[in-house]
Amino acid sequence: MKITKELIEKYYLGKCSEEERLFVERWMKSSEDEESKYTTRAIRKLKRETWEEIKLTNKSSFLEADQAYVRQTESRKQGRIISLNTVTRRYAAVLLLCILSFSAYFTYNFYAVSENTQVADLYQTVTTLRGEKRTVTLSDGSTIKMNYETEIRIPEQFEGNQRVVYLTGHAHFDVARDTERPFIIYTEDSKTQVLGTSFGINTKEQGKTEIIVTSGRVAFSEKDQSDNLVTLTVNDKAILNPNKSITTYEVEAKKLTAWKENRLAFYDQTVAEIIGVIEPWYDVKVTITNPDLLSREYTFVYDNPSLELLIERMSILAKFEYRIEGKRVIIE
Repeated sequence: MKITKELIEKYYLGKCSEEERLFVERWMKSSEDEESKYTTRAIRKLKRETWEEIKLTNKSSFLEADQAYVRQTESRKQGRIISLNTVTRRYAAVLLLCILSFSAYFTYNFYAVSENTQVADLYQTVTTLRGEKRTVTLSDGSTIKMNYETEIRIPEQFEGNQRVVYLTGHAHFDVARDTERPFIIYTEDSKTQVLGTSFGINTKEQGKTEIIVTSGRVAFSEKDQSDNLVTLTVNDKAILNPNKSITTYEVEAKKLTAWKENRLAFYDQTVAEIIGVIEPWYDVKVTITNPDLLSREYTFVYDNPSLELLIERMSILAKFEYRIEGKRVIIE
């Protein structure tokens, strides 16, 4: 294919085929970019004369030709714009996907970290072992007396409109009164809510949660069913059973919460039940060789006795022989 006046005229009039158009444009571009190498005076003259001839001989169609050229140029630009927009949209879609993915990842991890931070940094876990008791004072002035083998999760500082703690085991609460912020204790199965009072909660018996009120008023319910609720006052005892029913009793609260004053108090309880308290209280293992002793019932109260004193007094009361070998107590 050669550059001729006719071909250039067709180009300016917008009548070229796609192949001709590309050929002319490559020729024009090479003459503009590298004129010294590819373009002679004759070629430049040909371009100029051809254009002048088109204007002179096609005055009536000059405007049409010029508009056709503009349309052709705009069409090519539009094609490039469309291509660019297509590419842009594709990159934008990929970028948007990345942003959304990052945002979802960041949001998930932010809340996960926030939640873990709240548990790890804002809440602290306090535990007691066998043979250990402990008293913890909270930021609002409330105190928790923890019996052996107990765990509580408490905040370093109460914030918001509630005071929330978590309990596993056996503890007695003396709650500072605050009518604006209820004090809430969660166990695995129960929820206890008060404004300011004292009470003990025990989750040690498998499947049961027990509460005994020593002062004030308490709302006691199943953890996830607030309609299954009882209101308790002084000397009320309630048990949340494995079937989620709540049983209430009237008791002598001071007798049943004597442990918080380091008193061992038993009222018509069997030796088996007494041993069940003594073992974790002193962190020992008790072996009874005479099974007849297990069902016998006794009542006694001792203020913070040593293991040796307690076993000695029990042996006189129940008439048995014993020996203590380190952390082992053998009763015969």
